[in-house]
Amino acid sequence: MSAESYTINELIEAIRDLTPSQRRQLQKRLRASGLFMPETLLTDQNPLAVAPALGVKRARKPVSAKNSRLVTPLPAPAAAATPLPDGNYRSPVSGKVVVAPLADAPRVDDPHAMQPLPGQAPEQPIAIIFDGGSKGNPGQGYGSYTLRWPGAQPQIVRLRFGSQATNNEAEYDTLIAALEALHKRLQDNGAAPSTAKLDIRGDSLLVINQVQGAWQCKEARLQTRRDQVRKLLQTFGSWQLTHHDREHSVRALGH
Repeated sequence: MSAESYTINELIEAIRDLTPSQRRQLQKRLRASGLFMPETLLTDQNPLAVAPALGVKRARKPVSAKNSRLVTPLPAPAAAATPLPDGNYRSPVSGKVVVAPLADAPRVDDPHAMQPLPGQAPEQPIAIIFDGGSKGNPGQGYGSYTLRWPGAQPQIVRLRFGSQATNNEAEYDTLIAALEALHKRLQDNGAAPSTAKLDIRGDSLLVINQVQGAWQCKEARLQTRRDQVRKLLQTFGSWQLTHHDREHSVRALGH
């Protein structure tokens, strides 16, 4: 089959079958030819949007019969309507600030990784580093997390939780907020969370061991948070939760 006889559906299926190396080569060639821009693929006469869900929008100008087959709308993937898991608990965020990464923050992802194609989750694991605490116990709760999205510049999100949080509650609430944010980002990109792989790291032995079931959780307030973390993790394809020393959290997040 020649390239001219491909339909959009067939092209997308062909792209999905490419290896990561072949996808990078394709992106480079499209950029060099001037046919590829972020979220847009240009044909000879009509711009066809390929984000957020590899769907194709009709151009405003009338489309000729010659290329009308190129603008057949594609159905949106089911992932776009997947809700967060049912539950009465949400991370009680009272303040949120996004800041640039620290200059000496260690990288935990591949610096040469390419961003995923529209409508797909990254092929590499998405790294999450989280940390929380309180000024007083209980006291003013705070937390920070970073999502290391392959091929994108990382950022740090700083959170506040109110004046009656314990250290352990703040750790849990930070992880919950990070998982909720990642779930939303994947869906905003038209990707199914169930296809994403997660690499989660933190310095809270209590949170990590309770979520994994190695330690018992007897406090009702922590049980609610633990159960919500588990529900969120079940929405992703695979995940690993790893403990690291406090110094790694400080280097990555600043506290």
